Amino acid sequence: MATVITRLIASSPKRTASETWGLIASLLAPDQKSATRIELENVSGLAASSIVSEAPAEDAFVVYGNGPQVRIYCVFGEDAVSDEGIDEDPFQQTPAAGDWQLSMPCLPEDLDWMKKKLKSISTRISARPVGETVEPKAAQATKASTDLTINLNEFLKS
Repeated sequence: MATVITRLIASSPKRTASETWGLIASLLAPDQKSATRIELENVSGLAASSIVSEAPAEDAFVVYGNGPQVRIYCVFGEDAVSDEGIDEDPFQQTPAAGDWQLSMPCLPEDLDWMKKKLKSISTRISARPVGETVEPKAAQATKASTDLTINLNEFLKS
């Protein structure tokens, strides 16, 4: 089982969706001048759209590929204001470094246009519909290897 690190970020009404994404971007890539931080800032409008829809309340922004999987959920309403259960602590290591990917939750009706826009901006950031899980690469590789079938007739031909 892969290690998972979770953060709960206070959003509306404590912060706007843009401010929420700004905090998330700073947690994922603390160096403001890094290419990663710039890439995260380039998708801020799309990420804010996801946050405004409250998609990341139950379905996290998921960063994977470099170390533990990182899941970032947004907290809304009274819970965001009370700060109860909020965890906005910095990560010990930069999650979006090296070979990283980010999967962004979005409502099904927004999926097509969000995928199209993200594809034109980033090769590392993608959108998925709420309710769809993100499997670590190791799990995907295991699943792919178990999906193979062998044609015994062809295999046993001499």
